[in-house]
Amino acid sequence: MGGNRIACSRTAIASTAAIVLMGASFAQAVTLDFETEDDFLTPLVNGQSISSFARPDFKGVPFSTDTVLEFGNLVNISSTVDGPDGHLGAVIFDSSNPGPNVGSQDPDLLVNKGNILILQSDNPGNADDTTLTGVNGLVFDHPNDEADTADRGSIIFDFLSPVEPTSIDLIDINGGAHVTLYLTDSSGDQRVYDVPSKWTTDVTVDPTGWQTLWLNTLAAQPSEPNAIGGDATVILNEAGYDPLDVVQLRVAFDSTGTSSAGIDNLVFVPEPASLVLLGLGGLAVVRRRA
Repeated sequence: MGGNRIACSRTAIASTAAIVLMGASFAQAVTLDFETEDDFLTPLVNGQSISSFARPDFKGVPFSTDTVLEFGNLVNISSTVDGPDGHLGAVIFDSSNPGPNVGSQDPDLLVNKGNILILQSDNPGNADDTTLTGVNGLVFDHPNDEADTADRGSIIFDFLSPVEPTSIDLIDINGGAHVTLYLTDSSGDQRVYDVPSKWTTDVTVDPTGWQTLWLNTLAAQPSEPNAIGGDATVILNEAGYDPLDVVQLRVAFDSTGTSSAGIDNLVFVPEPASLVLLGLGGLAVVRRRA
């Protein structure tokens, strides 16, 4: 992280010292909406490659010269390649309509939620055109999500201190899309959610195209109104799992055919100490877009 970011954090801590003293005994939920990093100051741009860790070049993409690493205050973000072909990692996609991706290959992601997070396609025309900037690092000029079972992968959120995850928005779980979410606590125990195909509609057919999945319930969660998929369900809830002590969330896009999908608005409650270090004093602002 750059010196300016550290300076901003120190300024925030100093300016909220009184609030820290009064509010550090409790914490409110914070939302990662991917408009900014988890300092809630540094903006993210359309097509920006997102990783909290340095990566080697892959399929001709210059990851090794991208020295701008994102997030790392409350959470680290990384991705895994789970299929035989692969993808190019987590990337910001501006879902605004109208917006910069209108006319792209992904009209089914234009759900008007601002920035969302996808796994970037490695297909020609998506991987070839990139820009390296000093501010945002690697930016894909044509963000486009992977859409085949051979390209399946996961986005991983590693929390720097244990949290209580409460919800996440899932986008375009339609066609052959299928998502599995793995919550792991500090003891290694897990809760796993299964989200079936057609759990949401396609925004090009129905005006919504997304649905919130609650991560603090064991109840079955019906599909979005007008969608024809089954319920999202908990398929594993280990006896020792502690929902207040979660250290990792893995979102696995494990589609069985042509599909696309994205995520937005990851909401969680951090430990009060984490908010103090960030300078939010236990009074984190909840920013959640429709």
